[in-house]
Amino acid sequence: MDRLEAWWVLAGVPGLGVKKAREMVRLAGSLEQAVEWAARCIPNADRWFGERLQLLHDERGRGSWAMAWDDPNFPSAWRELPDPPLVVFGRGVPHLSTESGCHVAVVGTRKCSAEAQHVAFELGKAMALRGATVVSGLARGIDAAAHRGACYVGHRNIGILGGGVSDVQPRSSVPIAMRMLELGGAVLSERLSGEPVHRWHFAARNRLVVGLAEAVVVVQSPAKGGALISAQLALDLGVSCWVYRPSKGLDTPPWAGNRRLLSEFPAMGWQSVDALADEIAKGIEFTRTCIAEQGLPMAFRSTWRHIMETRGAQLATLAMLAGKDMESMRRQLHAMEMGGWVRRMPGEWYVPLKL
Repeated sequence: MDRLEAWWVLAGVPGLGVKKAREMVRLAGSLEQAVEWAARCIPNADRWFGERLQLLHDERGRGSWAMAWDDPNFPSAWRELPDPPLVVFGRGVPHLSTESGCHVAVVGTRKCSAEAQHVAFELGKAMALRGATVVSGLARGIDAAAHRGACYVGHRNIGILGGGVSDVQPRSSVPIAMRMLELGGAVLSERLSGEPVHRWHFAARNRLVVGLAEAVVVVQSPAKGGALISAQLALDLGVSCWVYRPSKGLDTPPWAGNRRLLSEFPAMGWQSVDALADEIAKGIEFTRTCIAEQGLPMAFRSTWRHIMETRGAQLATLAMLAGKDMESMRRQLHAMEMGGWVRRMPGEWYVPLKL
């Protein structure tokens, strides 16, 4: 049994938990001895060990890698968490101990407004342009928009899931996750694929999102939600936290979480995406290119960005955003369709063919 397998066995011992497992290793004097101690507490230990190791083997057989908490490349900040995972699973390029640059967690509600979605996309793009790694949860709304922004630039970004890495949810985020892996990013989880997913898994996931970041940015939060949990975690862990201050509507329910945070910590507020990105990414080389725009005529780029923000938009909406009449916008979209950039769907919806 190697070290990864040994930690995986300890992580599954009923009633043991992360803290007790680490303490058991300390008291036993070695990981191997701790596993032997644990075996004495488990009825039919040989059978249980075999089933436990089979779960690990099956996960790796799906194409995932696994990393124990004492691996040199395990994120050092996660080790400092009150309850770090003993084993994490992933797809893509794992976190490396030699990795430089900053990680920025972009968080917010699934049921976000159009303004918040736009801000999240632009923030993901701005941070990626500055060489920062965007970290989020691949959920609908703010998470997905931030990941799309980073993918638009073509920069590595990381998604941390509440379920297993083979079970990306929602399904609308699967293309984003695939594009993240193509760009050298990663999808991570402390859960096995196929496990039932519970609501508390997402709250637990938030500690890993925040723990990997040098800065946490709240884009939009109602009165309750995971973004507020992430903000509190950032405060508890000493991670810098920033909160978007909309120019109007702060007193409305969709922004209630932002309002609460800003009333307590007004210095956290920000409005300009570029100003915030510059502040967070001081000293990081500015990339200045967007891979998703390569080969796209300059005249089409504004329309393309609108389509990419939402993964699809109607003709009337695009015409309004661009300040064009319907026929002019229809001609432009037809040219983009002929160039292989978009596809026309029923109802004059246009979706991107390149993420």
